Amino acid sequence: MYEREPRRGPLSSGQFGLGSPHPALRADLPGKRGGNWTIGRVTTGAAGRFPYVGRFGIDVTACWRPLRVGMTTVAVELSKALVAHKGEDDITLLCSRERPPPLAGLECEAVLSPYRHELLLKARWLPSVEPQLGCDAILYPYWPSPPFRHKDAPPAAIFVHDLAFRIRPQEVPWQQRAYLGTVLGPALRHAAAVLVPSGSARRDLLDLYRVPGLESKVSVIAEGLPPDVPAGPLPDGIEPGFILAVGTVEPRKNYPRLLAAFRQLRAGRGSSPFIINGRPGLPQLVIAGRPGWAYGDTLQRIAAEPGVRYLGHVDEPTLTALYESASVLAFPSLYEGFGLPLLEAMSRGVPAVVGAAGALPELALGAAITVNPDDVDAIAGALERLLSDEPLRQHLGSEGKRRAADFTWARAAEQTLEVLRRIGNTTQRKVA
Repeated sequence: MYEREPRRGPLSSGQFGLGSPHPALRADLPGKRGGNWTIGRVTTGAAGRFPYVGRFGIDVTACWRPLRVGMTTVAVELSKALVAHKGEDDITLLCSRERPPPLAGLECEAVLSPYRHELLLKARWLPSVEPQLGCDAILYPYWPSPPFRHKDAPPAAIFVHDLAFRIRPQEVPWQQRAYLGTVLGPALRHAAAVLVPSGSARRDLLDLYRVPGLESKVSVIAEGLPPDVPAGPLPDGIEPGFILAVGTVEPRKNYPRLLAAFRQLRAGRGSSPFIINGRPGLPQLVIAGRPGWAYGDTLQRIAAEPGVRYLGHVDEPTLTALYESASVLAFPSLYEGFGLPLLEAMSRGVPAVVGAAGALPELALGAAITVNPDDVDAIAGALERLLSDEPLRQHLGSEGKRRAADFTWARAAEQTLEVLRRIGNTTQRKVA
């Protein structure tokens, strides 16, 4: 069974069994694919009499999780932007039990699953529901599409955020390695389109998966900046000018080496003086990010390090205040498919020290100092250089703001809609 919310428009609805058609497939709308129907960009028929529209589904069943993390941010913000820019297209959200709170107010339809568990969603619910939705294409912006899909399922576009589970498997939870190792290969073979957030992620995907025809399916669609949220107060005991690190506490974020680099600076590495906001001396290192996985004793080491403040997960107003008050972003990650904290820092003119692996150098492109993330001395040296050189901080900060302006969810939505319309144009439907 699945439940469909009351339609926010002229059609009404209730509950529908797995054998019942989606209301879009009722008698007065075409329920068969083919014929003289069309979808895609809003156009007119051959005689100029009929407008046409596409119907697309978006899987947001994983977005019920309450804490903001990178993949949730992408799925939520992209969904919002797709609905805002859909024009005459119809969009249906595929949700787990209820709409995710950030998507509660969207003017679109939603279909509700009774399940939360990812395996039940992928193995049972989604394969059964996909053919009933009357959609021309379905977007999977969080996890890949089900590994086994009905022959009548609409074309799928899947978003591959990164290949960390293959490139740095020792730093990824075994459950995620097992899951993605099982579903991603079939999803790539069956998908009509594959979306990645960076050229780096595209190269990694094509290097690791030799799927016939994959290269022609892959489109790079960069992430965007989250909506502006007014800054709240800084947490007690934190003065502006600090070094900021943002990200889940997990091995790939490289916190142990960042702590070791900060310790070098605190011990008086080099002879360059630090004067931040008129105050001499090494500023605090402030870390914002929830505890993740396989972090060992990292939290204890953070707590024991003088000059370091760990905030855990912070809300959006606090995160805004941290970005606006930081002097430098320290982001020496070992691998990123995109790097949203870097983009957020760039948008506020905060210069950064970033790892040279993955997508971070591609995203920064002149707005950060790149370092070998395995080299503690290199991380310390780059932080020392930025903290002691105000003109350099200003130059990198200005370049970052200029570059970040190009990354919007509106742009990502327009590119995604182009992909969905393209893969859906093999089926055609007339608007009633």
